[in-house]
Amino acid sequence: MSLRHAELQAVAAELSEKLSGAFVQKAWVPLPRLCYLDLRQVGRSVMVCLSAQPELVRLSVAVERFPSPPSPPAFQRWLRQEVVGAKLLAVTVAPADRVVRLEFEKGGEPRALVLEPRGNSGLLVLLGRDERVLASAEALPGRTDLRPGGAYTPVPGVLSPEALALPSRLSPDLSPNSTTAFPLAEAAEALYSGKEKGKRADEVRRRLLAPLKAKVARVARTLEKVRAEANRQGAAEEHRRVGELLAQNLYRLARGARTVRLTEYTDEGAREVEVPLDPKRSPKEEVEWHFNKYRRLLRGSEAAGKRLVELEAELAEAKQHLEALSQTADEELLARGDAAAHARPAERGPQVARPYKEYLSARGDRIWVGKSSEGNDALTFKVARPFDLWLHARGVPGSHVVVPLQREQELPQELLLDAAHLALHHSLSKGEPRGEVIYTYARFVKKMKGGGPGQVIYTREKSFLVRMEPERLHRLLESRNTGAPEEP
Repeated sequence: MSLRHAELQAVAAELSEKLSGAFVQKAWVPLPRLCYLDLRQVGRSVMVCLSAQPELVRLSVAVERFPSPPSPPAFQRWLRQEVVGAKLLAVTVAPADRVVRLEFEKGGEPRALVLEPRGNSGLLVLLGRDERVLASAEALPGRTDLRPGGAYTPVPGVLSPEALALPSRLSPDLSPNSTTAFPLAEAAEALYSGKEKGKRADEVRRRLLAPLKAKVARVARTLEKVRAEANRQGAAEEHRRVGELLAQNLYRLARGARTVRLTEYTDEGAREVEVPLDPKRSPKEEVEWHFNKYRRLLRGSEAAGKRLVELEAELAEAKQHLEALSQTADEELLARGDAAAHARPAERGPQVARPYKEYLSARGDRIWVGKSSEGNDALTFKVARPFDLWLHARGVPGSHVVVPLQREQELPQELLLDAAHLALHHSLSKGEPRGEVIYTYARFVKKMKGGGPGQVIYTREKSFLVRMEPERLHRLLESRNTGAPEEP
């Protein structure tokens, strides 16, 4: 609980008696509702604390303070401009409420720093001549009197008549030490400083825990997907089984058929099975399709198995850090939070991600591949020059591919094949043994009217059928300039 009315009055009377005539040397505002004033008297300096934080409203004398962040609240600038160098005249608490006022004089002009409690929290206001607001620590909805230049009017009726009629006695928790210079003010700080540190430590802990919790949740979700991918050996074996069955009965497959009934010989004996077919494929293409699906699923399952081990280790490590941070002592958390708050900011701003991936041909030519629909738009219409080559897998969604060229440069055949391989790999034809690719110059590609991101129309295009070469594709994927090769 915050200091009560009688306690605020007692601390204010003590400070007014012993500090009147002192000059303000420094001012700090580490938090919007917390400020410190360093008051200088002959032979000593005293640090007065005014807190309007929830459950921590107080007027006290502090031994130590929270350090100001790299970008302190604007209220600190106002205090240093208007109060530093001012002479303290008096410290008072209104008799009918808990409003604390520190009255100053600077250059013949009056100044007042007001702590206005509102329930279990409050606000800080800096006043000038005629009770005009110079600045407030925080703006409150409906309080037009807190705007700069407005006439400040404290909200009346904070204490009920019944509360004012109670005897003025201090809380048993407030234990003044008569051997100190400010028994009541220092006791008030001792009562709340520990709570304030604990509250600040909890805030630091929550801030540090948030990204760890997000990481644990993210890795757990990824783990489930990768685990499902790793368990697709059964689906891969099914494609292999069907492929072998169709290969053994290739002569019985009729082009354009949707199903075929075949006899399969197993360890349990012969059985009749009905196999679905794609009428668009020839019998040979149907067999190749099943074997290709088998290889893709098996390769993906093996890669997922390796990734599964990495993710499980990453999840265990994140949970370990989460547990360790939850048990970290408050003092260490406060030191860590202050260090983070005072860390030197990066001199450069955040780097903007490129909308494309960059690969290199065998002789070092650059090939750009759009990362997304929006990336395709940016690559084709903002990055590519009119004489650059533009490629796309025919008839299926996929990435735009751009080969930067010099004007009138002759296109090497190997470079065209490299770009075509990337166009097929970054499309829905990924994994197919062959596919058709179109290419034209970027100046002949236009946005489709009314189309979404990445939807284009093109003219003067040429096309050719590409038979995928695994070695070529592997070389291209390993050349990506991030240094992280992709799985083919």
